[in-house]
Amino acid sequence: MADFIKPKLQDVMTNKDSNLSTNLQLRFPIFQHPALVKEIIEYGVVMSVKPGDIILETGNEIQYVPLVLEGSVKVVRGDGENHEVMLYYIREGESCALTLSSCIKREKSTVKAIAEARSTLLLLPVFRVYQWMRTYPTWHDFLVNTYAHRFEEMLDIINNICFQNTDERLRNYLAEKSVLLQSKVLHISHQEIANDLGVTREVISRLLKQMERKNQIKLYRERIDVTNI
Repeated sequence: MADFIKPKLQDVMTNKDSNLSTNLQLRFPIFQHPALVKEIIEYGVVMSVKPGDIILETGNEIQYVPLVLEGSVKVVRGDGENHEVMLYYIREGESCALTLSSCIKREKSTVKAIAEARSTLLLLPVFRVYQWMRTYPTWHDFLVNTYAHRFEEMLDIINNICFQNTDERLRNYLAEKSVLLQSKVLHISHQEIANDLGVTREVISRLLKQMERKNQIKLYRERIDVTNI
């Protein structure tokens, strides 16, 4: 597939798996219409990704829309000059608003999506997404809810950039990532944090060392123990 990473055979599970229906309705209770659930199961492709896998690149043709059944995905935006900033995470029971928007407008992807944790995705072909918008009111409700949720997150990002100091943003970033991954040990480099927050690596390294001196964290090579945030 040109848009999403090509799934390996061992990563793709049968769409007829009865557990998929249960998982789908557990993660996406908004999908109440039996016919919609049946079509999602029939046409969706379930695949597994591991941390760091690039799921979608900026500029790709969008042929599938992802639903996250398990795990989490990080969505970032770049400027074309190797500068990137994190926009939001897609968690279990969510989809990517910007991918949906590009899909509906039939545009190429404007974002990059990277697996943050080992995740299970349900890939829905865009030609079915178009049809469901016209056929199923619950699918339309799902789109509206997704856009509204992401809009609120974008407002939070603007608020953080405009009104929070970089050290506050860094603490919030580490705390959120710890909760997201359900771990006090974060395997992440200073450069990756800098990219996500849109600042220089030198600034991040200095602030992390300050946090370590305050016994808030412990620093190792490409690993941070979040001990007291």
